[in-house]
Amino acid sequence: MIKLKLRKRTREVDETSRTNNSLGLMFWAAVSFLAVLTFCAIFADILPFKNPTQTFKGLNKNGPSGSFLLGNDGVGRDILSRVVYGAQTSLVIAVVGTSIALIIGGSIGLAAGYYRGKVDRLLTIMLNTTLIIPPLILFISLILFLDPAAERRMFILIFTFALLSIAPIGRVVRANTMAWSEREFVLAAQTIGARNGRVMFREILPNVAPSLISYSLIVMATLIIVEGAVAFLGLSVPSPTPTWGDMINKGRPHLDVAPHITLMPALSMFLTVLSLNFIGDKLQEKFEPKAAIL
Repeated sequence: MIKLKLRKRTREVDETSRTNNSLGLMFWAAVSFLAVLTFCAIFADILPFKNPTQTFKGLNKNGPSGSFLLGNDGVGRDILSRVVYGAQTSLVIAVVGTSIALIIGGSIGLAAGYYRGKVDRLLTIMLNTTLIIPPLILFISLILFLDPAAERRMFILIFTFALLSIAPIGRVVRANTMAWSEREFVLAAQTIGARNGRVMFREILPNVAPSLISYSLIVMATLIIVEGAVAFLGLSVPSPTPTWGDMINKGRPHLDVAPHITLMPALSMFLTVLSLNFIGDKLQEKFEPKAAIL
């Protein structure tokens, strides 16, 4: 009887492990979508896309066709080409901004969670200070102060988004570092005299990295939404460079006669954000199977 119960329990644990480790079809569909979008954005100049600023006379507000798969906008430009080139802006800002925040915020969080005490209090105050800054006011202030002519708007966007993302990422890394720094293998490394730098980067960081990666994908999705909102207000990269938010804004007057002008960039942004969030959630589940079983 006991053996049967043990076998049943073993099968349940194995099934749970397989369920947690299986990423599923939707995960790979999201990965495939992001891979295709990223590939098209990187190689847009080589691939056979039309010039995103070129206007085609007589094709204003035309719907999807064989020559223009997503139709034309209010002045006759190819929407597919503008969606792809708009992805360049969104992905560059999201990836670079998140990467900068990862380096700075991750380092601060790692040091705060490992050293504790005065170091933790000082670094936590630094992180919390950035949280009280109103993002929109900061962004508008930087635009007016650094570049009122909008010549370097991309760099201002990246700098602002990175600055605002440092604190959330730092807090996540700090919490995970505090949890992992109490584990047996970390205490053993400290006991044998390993240096603090080695313990942090060789023992703790690899275990913090999975949660950090999954959270970073969510940060990237958030930055894409924020960039779209800023572009909708006309404060993002200036024309004629296409952005999803600007395309949505320019398509508003034509919603009643040509809804595809707004729908296509909005759908692209929605699927990109949804894919990033879904991949981040699935990776978080996969990297923490033991917690779910226990």
